[in-house]
Amino acid sequence: MLVYWAILLEALASANVAAGSPVHGQHQGGANTPVIGGNHSASTTPFWQNYNYCQGRNLGATWSPLKDANMVKLQVMHRHGGRSPAMTVPGDTTPWYQCGNPDEFVFMNPGDRLSDKRSPFMKEMTTIDGAFAYTMWEGNCDAGQLTTFGSHQLQKLGRTLRSTYVDDRKFLPKKMDPDFKISHTYIWRTRESVENLMNGLYPLDTRRAGDTLTMHVKPSAIETMITPASACPKLAKLVSAYSSSPAYAATLAPYTAIQDKLVKAYNTTGVSGYNTTGALYDSASATYCHGLGLKGDLTAEDIQTAVIPGTSAYHNLFRQNPAAEQVKRLGVGAWLADILTSLSDRSTKLEVYSAHDASLDMFLSVVADPDLPWPPFGSNVVIELWQKKNRQQVVRIFYEGMVVPAHPDLGCDFSACPLDTLTKFVKKYIPTDFKNECAV
Repeated sequence: MLVYWAILLEALASANVAAGSPVHGQHQGGANTPVIGGNHSASTTPFWQNYNYCQGRNLGATWSPLKDANMVKLQVMHRHGGRSPAMTVPGDTTPWYQCGNPDEFVFMNPGDRLSDKRSPFMKEMTTIDGAFAYTMWEGNCDAGQLTTFGSHQLQKLGRTLRSTYVDDRKFLPKKMDPDFKISHTYIWRTRESVENLMNGLYPLDTRRAGDTLTMHVKPSAIETMITPASACPKLAKLVSAYSSSPAYAATLAPYTAIQDKLVKAYNTTGVSGYNTTGALYDSASATYCHGLGLKGDLTAEDIQTAVIPGTSAYHNLFRQNPAAEQVKRLGVGAWLADILTSLSDRSTKLEVYSAHDASLDMFLSVVADPDLPWPPFGSNVVIELWQKKNRQQVVRIFYEGMVVPAHPDLGCDFSACPLDTLTKFVKKYIPTDFKNECAV
């Protein structure tokens, strides 16, 4: 599968990648925005045409109601927006001043902009100074912090959801329902991301005075939207075994040239822990997506290609790994159980999961075509539950604004997959006794 994806990436890069930066000021790139990631061949399917790692595509023009059916539930799972690199690379002097205005304010009065008559009660600001500031980059971004660019991505997604499900479909109410269920991981950027999404979906003038949304978050030790290796010793053992296996080495073998180029660009040849694609692609891609340039001789095509070996430890853990089926049960099973439970919950019409690229990817590893590439910044999976006139319930799933190509073993089409079919398939990946299955 990885080789297939690589061939598609090379073809797409030669045909579509432009030299322009994806971020101009605080705006997302337009005609010159480079394509980063992968796609299925345009000659066979348009699903991944114009895929862009820097910017997920939102549901919009491709959406239409399901004939002779009523929607009864909406789930949205999304990756956080653009962020600073997850870790600092020794010697990297790229300044990161993109986090000064992530729109996370506690306001004293109505509105959505700062003005003379409207001031915030509190605002969060990262400060990089003091005795050990030399160990980080210059700027106002912590490692892995949501940027203004990322905030705007999620606000835009929220506005698109409002246009589709409030204005067009009229499924969600015009005024915010405080019973909407919102979940994010314990990592800061997912909280900020869902705050921005809900700001786009339900701006202040659509909220009743005193209404409050509750955001649910699990402690880090028992989080299920991230591979729960710390809570499940057996899973931790399987993850460790894969990272040192011949199967994983084989996925990296075709990419030694790009790894060498990254290491040379970042001058980390002799720096332990910072001389692999997995360690460097994140900094290189985040820097590029924010319009902060390219190191050394790196090109847009190199950044695109590096996404594959850079994410292989996660992506192929659930696919090419010989123990992939067991990893799915232990790694995604708990979250799948929550998702199925939510589909039968009529106390709220909307559930939002604010998570990570690896979160969306491991969910898709169970239900979708194995060849889907890595989730971009701001990418989203939208799950709709519909009830037909004959009372049959069907599920429609969108990813990157288009209907998800279903896993070949699922036996249904996600333009209208019977809920019973999906439930039966997914339950194969939900342990009935996590404690025993997780024991080593």
